[in-house]
Amino acid sequence: MLAPSTTADSTCPACATRGTNACQPIADHEYGLSWIAAYATCGACATCFQAPMPAGSQLADFYPADYHSMGRRGFLTRLRFDLRARRLLSLVDGEGPILDHGCGDGSFLLRAAERMPGRQLFGYEIGRDREVKELAGGQVTLIKGSDADLWDVLPSCRLITMNHVIEHLPDPEQTLARLRERLLPGGWFEGQTPAASSLEHRVFGGRWSGYHAPRHTVVFSPAGLSSLLERTGFVQVEVKGAFNPAAIAVSLASLSQPAHAPGRITRSGLGWLFWLGLAATLAPLDLLSGAPGIIDFRARSGE
Repeated sequence: MLAPSTTADSTCPACATRGTNACQPIADHEYGLSWIAAYATCGACATCFQAPMPAGSQLADFYPADYHSMGRRGFLTRLRFDLRARRLLSLVDGEGPILDHGCGDGSFLLRAAERMPGRQLFGYEIGRDREVKELAGGQVTLIKGSDADLWDVLPSCRLITMNHVIEHLPDPEQTLARLRERLLPGGWFEGQTPAASSLEHRVFGGRWSGYHAPRHTVVFSPAGLSSLLERTGFVQVEVKGAFNPAAIAVSLASLSQPAHAPGRITRSGLGWLFWLGLAATLAPLDLLSGAPGIIDFRARSGE
């Protein structure tokens, strides 16, 4: 059973406001881990974040071998990959590599290599041990390990992308500052992430997919994310609503899980197709609400 809500004196990782914030314990409704995460809510920007924050050495243990970003296949996956590659190409206006920070097993990069011939692609995924390997004839380099392992290999990049990754970082300010230093002048940083100040969050509460406890460390509000990007030196910051029915599907499927105990959602089969279909009918309403559950962001490194 979950402990009752408490309060914690903490500094918001998004807007840096210091205060005493209410904390809500959230169970893992997707992979059934017994770890219960406590999330504080910033009174200034409405960003949610774990308090206490899990140590970096703990994070790798939160991802099971069958985590959904591993081993992705199928027509819908390829379609999403192609749409994402097209979006990235629209932001690439010069020479230089692309980094997919939080690349999973690298399947997106292998697909992107087919759409971006000649473009060097790097991928990074957290891991306990260092591993660097080259794929696609050397066009794709995958780095697994610590942040130090990434900085040791990564060159200056034209574009850095985080697709549902920024919310997994235990110290987003430090990571974003280092990544901005690795961007070429005028290079783009872009991605997608859940929005804490969303209608979906208010409707589903502790079952909201945006928590993804305990793997999501900081769940940003649009205001909080904009503040963080500006504080770490990015310019031309843009944050706007996005279309992602899969996130709503996870929230809906969580309703079939115990409210205050770990549960598990299978992202395959007829059951998952049912939740996806229902979510697709609700997604337009989510966007029209003016407070969608998912947001896109992008910003430039400056000249």
